[in-house]
Amino acid sequence: MASPQRSWSLSSLPLDMIQEIFHRTPAESLLRSKPTCKKWYDLIKNKRFIYEHLRRSPGRSLRTDERRFLRIDKTVQIMEPVTITRSEKPIPHELQPLENIKAMVHCDGLMLCMCSDMESRIVHLALWNPLTRRIALMQPSTRFTTSDHYGIGHGDNKYRDGYKILRFSDRRYADHYHCEADVEIYYCETSTWRALDDAKVDWTMDLTCQGVSVMGNMYWLARRVVQMIIEDFILCFDFSVETFKDVCFCPLYNINNYLSCFDGDRLSFLQQDEAEPNIIEVWATNKLADDGDDVSFTKYFRVVNPELPSLLFDHREMSSQPVYYIAKNKRIIAWCEGVVRDGDKFPICIVLYEIDVGGLRNQRVTELHYENDYVGTFLCGYVYVPSLVSSRIRGG
Repeated sequence: MASPQRSWSLSSLPLDMIQEIFHRTPAESLLRSKPTCKKWYDLIKNKRFIYEHLRRSPGRSLRTDERRFLRIDKTVQIMEPVTITRSEKPIPHELQPLENIKAMVHCDGLMLCMCSDMESRIVHLALWNPLTRRIALMQPSTRFTTSDHYGIGHGDNKYRDGYKILRFSDRRYADHYHCEADVEIYYCETSTWRALDDAKVDWTMDLTCQGVSVMGNMYWLARRVVQMIIEDFILCFDFSVETFKDVCFCPLYNINNYLSCFDGDRLSFLQQDEAEPNIIEVWATNKLADDGDDVSFTKYFRVVNPELPSLLFDHREMSSQPVYYIAKNKRIIAWCEGVVRDGDKFPICIVLYEIDVGGLRNQRVTELHYENDYVGTFLCGYVYVPSLVSSRIRGG
């Protein structure tokens, strides 16, 4: 006679054990699990759990790399580089038409999106979570302009205080209109703006660098002229004390520089000269949190190979920016536009590259477009980490 089978299910485990398992589970899987049972639903939507899951997700040895590439063409395209799987979703109607999307900045799974119409010069600002598909629009204190720059971050306690949005115009705009540069912060928890009247803007921004959010602060490439000497440096806005500060000088600044987050708490700087694409240099800072004001770049690695792809590719009037990150073992993972030959035609392709110190290791064409069916991304390609953080803005 067979012995009775003992039934078992994940739902029968103690809540603290379920919580520990869920902390190790990718955000996409958790989102699919919400309708499974009420206990899971209540846990996954709990704000404290969401932020603990976010805190524990990067760099854990039991979890795969959660970084994704996000691009917008006619749809929202998300590529998982590790498994080389690609998904597509409709563009939220708040961000359409496509030509209006000018820039995005990523922070904790949220995308801060700037959309503008060059003819009417109307600008919209939105906070969007591509995983949950939630989006919230921000109302300006007076108006948004096409000359504005934006950043997103948080103070020391984002769980309690929420996210902050920075809006500012740089020196060029202020000099043109003979006025002081505007600087103000939007507090998502209260849906209010506050002007930073004491903020001194004596620099101009690199127009191709939309900035990168690292550990709650924003970083950009900037330039200042002091006694006829040009200084190129990394500019930071510290959301905890709500002030700008210089971080360090840029290494060998030239036209093709790409700033990114590295290892979650550092900055990386990738350089590839369009006139000499057979050389790629990657620089990295020390840990931003540990070294306070003593931050500097050192050369992380250099790749010299005649077969290197050009990560900056110019097939239209403007060049498309590469979407990349620096992976373990000194590897560059990039998702970029390129060209392949098809008979007498040269269609535009989207290629996933893996490059290490020895050169190009792998490449895979993930999309193929002919001139009449491709809009292009320019600045709408980003490194993105899925999360369950809410994009809800109080009062919005």
